[in-house]
Amino acid sequence: MIGDVLLPSTRPEDWPVLRESIRQRIIGSMGVFPAVTSKPEMREIERYTRYDLLHVRFRYHVIADHWNEAVMVMPGKAPPANPTPTVLAVHGCVDVGKNLCLDPVADADHAYAIDLARRGYISVAPDQFGFGPGITRANRGEVVAGFYRQWPDWSLDGMRLFEQQRLLDTLATLPEVDAARFGVIGNSLGGRASVYLTCLDKRIVAGVSSTGISPNCTNVYRNINPAMALSPPLTRAIAADGRMPWEYQELLALAAPRALLALEPVNDPYNPDVAPVMACVYRAWPVFERLGCAGNLALLVHGRGHATPPDLREFAYGWFDRHLFPRS
Repeated sequence: MIGDVLLPSTRPEDWPVLRESIRQRIIGSMGVFPAVTSKPEMREIERYTRYDLLHVRFRYHVIADHWNEAVMVMPGKAPPANPTPTVLAVHGCVDVGKNLCLDPVADADHAYAIDLARRGYISVAPDQFGFGPGITRANRGEVVAGFYRQWPDWSLDGMRLFEQQRLLDTLATLPEVDAARFGVIGNSLGGRASVYLTCLDKRIVAGVSSTGISPNCTNVYRNINPAMALSPPLTRAIAADGRMPWEYQELLALAAPRALLALEPVNDPYNPDVAPVMACVYRAWPVFERLGCAGNLALLVHGRGHATPPDLREFAYGWFDRHLFPRS
């Protein structure tokens, strides 16, 4: 049910306790997260210049024997001399993985990493779990099955969130990265990741989600479809009594007082009913208003389908400029 997050009597000083209660329900629906027992570790693979920007391809340690790969794009041909706002650019459900965000020739609508580096940001495009080198549509199912054999009490949603949090840990060790000014942007599955990371990790100062909000009550097939296997713990909770352990207005509210922009189409074939999306944003907004940051939650509704064409990208990058990199 898309209900209110706050009561009329809820005071700003009541929010931290309520926020933690909501956060625990959402995190709990992702299963049991492993403890972090190792320091961040990064191994550079190669450096190359493309589009007059320095690219650094590297691997970073996530957990146990799992490493993930990412490409960091500098705003020039060398690392910046001073700590610089850094934005993660997260891909959707595509076999090319992170490369979707790195190729303005093949797919300009999703080449966020190149666009942002050209605007003066450090951008980082990571693979999401189940995508990346050696993983294709043909073997992705076995990769996911292997994950659940190793981590039967966890979830893909949880692992992907954890991967991105470990990436933030790793980036924070680099002198050129301003760890106080992290952002994230993504489309589709990447938009979902952007919502989760912005709302569940306070290190994200500003997030942009494109086609990433899928309310549980109207897109429940994502949670109960075995082929997706996004979060078996959430599936089991829904099956137990038919109720949703949480809804998206609660998740969105967790971002306050930080900044979150949602770009949502009225003609998205993967999420055809935009009204519940609007309702979730509307119900989350009072938390921002009560905390004195009403302008930090925004929804742009458009008719451009399941993508982020130039005018929408420009609006999104302006959102980062406002919250991460204000120009004098």
